[in-house]
Amino acid sequence: MIPLDSRVEESVPDPSDEEVMAIPQERLLESISRLPEVRRMVFNLYCLDGYSHREIGKMLGISEKGSAGILAKARRQLKEEINRYLKDTEL
Repeated sequence: MIPLDSRVEESVPDPSDEEVMAIPQERLLESISRLPEVRRMVFNLYCLDGYSHREIGKMLGISEKGSAGILAKARRQLKEEINRYLKDTEL
């Protein structure tokens, strides 16, 4: 389970844990794979591999704040895809 952190402030509503759990894992992985390359790398390094923004910044040659901003965009994009999927499948 990948938390879609509420620290990201925007107008995209968070899907509930139950809604996310009802989505097939393959579908979630597809959504992650469709992220632009840098967003996908930051998302995977932070959410799946557990690196800090400072570590990610050093690895990718970006600032710590840049890493956090990219992660926020990745999460927003994933939320939008999840919400679209839930609407289309009426889960």
